Amino acid sequence: MPARLDGTPVVVSTAGHDLTCAQYCRNNIEPTTGAQRVCASFNFDGRETCYFFDDAASPAGTADLNPNPSANNFYYEKTCLPGVSAHEACTYRSFSFERMRKTALEGFVKKSIQVGSREECLSACLKERSFTCRSVNYNYDGYLCELSTEDRRSKPNHMRMSDQPIDYYDNNCLTRQNRCGASGGNLVFVKTTQFEIHYYDHTQSVEAQESYCLQKCLDSLNTFCRSVEFSPQEKNCIVSDEDTFSRADQQGAVESKDYYEPICVSADLSSSTCRQQAAFERFIGTSIEGEPVASAQAVTVSDCISLCFQNLNCKSINYDRTQMICYIYGKGREDANIKANPSFDYYEFNCESQFGGMALCTNEGIRFIVNTKEPYTGAIYAAEKFSTCSQVVENQKQITITFPPPTISTNCGTVIKDGKLEALVVVSLDGVLPHQVTTEWDRFYRVTCAVSMDKMEEAMSPEGTVVVTTIYDAGEANAQVLEPGTPPPITATISFLDENEQKLTKASIGDQITLVVESNQAGPHNMMLTDCVATRVGGEGDAVPFAIIDNGCPRYPALVGPVEQDFEKNRLKSDMKAFRLDGSYDVQIECTVMFCAGPNGCPPSNCMDSGTNELFASHGRRKRDAQNISENDKRTAETLSAIIRVLAEGEDDLEADDLNMKSNSTRYFTEEDEELDVLEAIDTICLSDTMFVSTVVGMSVVCLILSAMIVIWGCQSLNAEKKQLPM
Repeated sequence: MPARLDGTPVVVSTAGHDLTCAQYCRNNIEPTTGAQRVCASFNFDGRETCYFFDDAASPAGTADLNPNPSANNFYYEKTCLPGVSAHEACTYRSFSFERMRKTALEGFVKKSIQVGSREECLSACLKERSFTCRSVNYNYDGYLCELSTEDRRSKPNHMRMSDQPIDYYDNNCLTRQNRCGASGGNLVFVKTTQFEIHYYDHTQSVEAQESYCLQKCLDSLNTFCRSVEFSPQEKNCIVSDEDTFSRADQQGAVESKDYYEPICVSADLSSSTCRQQAAFERFIGTSIEGEPVASAQAVTVSDCISLCFQNLNCKSINYDRTQMICYIYGKGREDANIKANPSFDYYEFNCESQFGGMALCTNEGIRFIVNTKEPYTGAIYAAEKFSTCSQVVENQKQITITFPPPTISTNCGTVIKDGKLEALVVVSLDGVLPHQVTTEWDRFYRVTCAVSMDKMEEAMSPEGTVVVTTIYDAGEANAQVLEPGTPPPITATISFLDENEQKLTKASIGDQITLVVESNQAGPHNMMLTDCVATRVGGEGDAVPFAIIDNGCPRYPALVGPVEQDFEKNRLKSDMKAFRLDGSYDVQIECTVMFCAGPNGCPPSNCMDSGTNELFASHGRRKRDAQNISENDKRTAETLSAIIRVLAEGEDDLEADDLNMKSNSTRYFTEEDEELDVLEAIDTICLSDTMFVSTVVGMSVVCLILSAMIVIWGCQSLNAEKKQLPM
């Protein structure tokens, strides 16, 4: 809001913009001479001029703020925050908090604490780690500090004027990673052509095209980017921390600029393809005519846009600014009339969605609905509860499942947090059977019913009451490297490595990892993997084995690649992407390893890619391909297993502490008749190198003993014959 400190400034300088002025004031430097001069605050005219003061507005100082400043006036006050670093206080920006006097945000206080001063309250917000502190209410009389998870932009209808000595503070130190909340979210741009915010030019640069300018906003460090202006003719790009919300009194049409605002969208955008740089184009003061396909009351523009992404029929939006009502339409400007409507804004959708997830609050719980443009075969299930809470369909365009509150049933693992019902949902999209095999191509949704449980017994509005947020995004999940749990077995080991060749026992779904088999007695040329099976460790319900390598060939090459001979590091390896089996965080992979002592080692298998019908080589081995094995041939096999913990983004080990982590490399050795029968079709003599050498040496000794016995027997026979001859 516009603000100006009354009085006579000690220095006036055309420093350029507020960021430069803030640096001068923060360091107590006079811009004109470079001399040291105490600075307590400054006014900024929105363009280039700063007015520096050695006093501040009350209660921090003794000066007063002008009650009716003009629109192009901004007041900045220097405050020393205890216990926070310069980076935590984002001193690289022109300001850390934006204050609104005698105002408070109600309904979203996450933590209330008693502090000794306003500065301690602001520091507490910056240091908060258990949640994202987006705003603060501070009461000067009671020293009560309230930290909130929302702010005046995300919940504008919850802002209240107060007669109490209380101020509201927006946290301006948020980053690109947490600006949309701790649960993630996605940023999309809304474009308004030939439009600008007047009297406020912030950090400027020359960019060759629109996309570079928008990227400038996303990457901006010195400015919390709330809007972007780009001139297609002059290539001038302006990144600003002001927007049409904060500068509602100073915005309007201009021929030379286009205006963009980044919007947080709590919806899955991974299947949406934007045809333009902006997901929506806004037309102020207009609306589309026709019958809406959906509507929602008491929602923000961000909520309305999220609902559009979740509805596959959405082509455009009417948003009533005065009543905060969202109307979703299945038509755009090409198919319907547009008319002037001062209280409405019209949004044209520039993206196309192939997959939409949405949810409704009902008397029975949360009803989750998936719509697809093409017939879908797969499943929706509650995470870790597939056996008791799942819905499987084949060739359907819609699939629905209801998650009851835990007071009615615990089958779906729903929980009540802060008076709200929450479910964690998995949508199986990878085509991998069984469906409870969770890969990076599946989607996780955290679905929250924004209605307190005491109201769930009543009939509730099905619109605008649910937030659906994708919590896993492939490419952002990073593996965590742990030390190996146990020393390797004597004969062979199986383990998992990350991209830096470090052993790990924990990864995130979709991480690129490598399964490795190593032996001190055998090299990659005389080892082969015949079968690998993944099984769930712990958890509830039936544990369904999942074969990843069958008869030497990977069953899902996109998930587990072919077995390769790594001669440089003397091992077998297979590149794979981390997955898990629903019901547990821990996956055990058990592989049968054969040792081949033939002259040519172990030959590769020719495997068929079911997707492309192309052949590829894998240094596993098909058991059924060989012939002509002697009954006296000796063969050995080892069964090796390793366990890895696989997490989705947002999860941690605290959620899996009740599961016992097994050894990273557990070895089982078998040489049973049953195993020999299974391997009867192998065309290669399969022995460990040591046993092979021992057998050869043993046979040689036997042969020498037999030869000696024959010689002795022959000599005795000759002597006997000589005695019987006549003299």
